[in-house]
Amino acid sequence: MSAADSLPDQLRLDDLTFRVLRSPKRSTVGITVERDGSLLLRVPEHAPRPHVEAWVRRKRPWVLDKLAKKDLLLARQPDRSFVSGEGFDYLGRRYRLKIADDVESVHFAGGRIRMNPSVAQGPDPAAALIGWYTGRAHRRLPRRLRSWQEATGLHPGSLHVRDLGYRWGSLGKNRRLNLHWAIMQLPLTVIDYVLVHELAHLAVADHSPAFWDQVRAVVPDYEKRKERLAVLGAQLWLG
Repeated sequence: MSAADSLPDQLRLDDLTFRVLRSPKRSTVGITVERDGSLLLRVPEHAPRPHVEAWVRRKRPWVLDKLAKKDLLLARQPDRSFVSGEGFDYLGRRYRLKIADDVESVHFAGGRIRMNPSVAQGPDPAAALIGWYTGRAHRRLPRRLRSWQEATGLHPGSLHVRDLGYRWGSLGKNRRLNLHWAIMQLPLTVIDYVLVHELAHLAVADHSPAFWDQVRAVVPDYEKRKERLAVLGAQLWLG
């Protein structure tokens, strides 16, 4: 393949810019519109540039439609204040924040997320609340994950909860499963979809029909859950 035919790490076509990710496991080209509106182009390792560019141009109307919907959702990202009465989501329900001196940091009790005044008025109350969500994730997710591991027969090497930016989950080295702390704001049925989605990537790296067949085998209504994740995800607090 000549230099002119090779794909760069970033491909710009008209007004669209794609980050290019090559994989020796892929046999087809695929586009992912990330949660922040950025574009990821997944291609076979030695895919010729003219072929990929022609394919992407045919997909341009689909990409523009996805970006329009993404802009609408991102415009609804909420701002939050750390004052009594502010609402924060936990497992699909909205709870009011209560600034109270009967807790040391952040605690859930009496149907309220309670935060100490020194934390709420301190330099980084967001970090304290993120820490609370992360702690809840470490307590609740391993058990749910084990049940889906049994259902799929797929087992990650380890589980980590962290800030993943605009990704709900990812796979790292040694089959490490990374999950965003913010998924603890989602309903359990949607959290389960995220877990199964990431487990399925242990078997199929891309989002080919074989991948969705893997997901559908244990979550038959995955399309409904996926759509709900897209809608709810734009409304969650991301710190």
